[in-house]
Amino acid sequence: EVLVENGGTVVIGGIYTQETRNNTTRIPFFGDLPYIGFLFKNREFIDDKTELLIFITPRIVADNLSLR
Repeated sequence: EVLVENGGTVVIGGIYTQETRNNTTRIPFFGDLPYIGFLFKNREFIDDKTELLIFITPRIVADNLSLR
């Protein structure tokens, strides 16, 4: 139960996710060569963070303006 004044906003919940990925791409054969293979490779480290929040803003509607 939450008490909120008319037009006030409240956060009722949220979801937080985190995803970590390591990607390596290379040119076949050349990427496997010792000492110079690193010149033909690309390493990518990705760290994604996402947060979803749910906000509610209640408003009181007068009876004479109610939806029909």
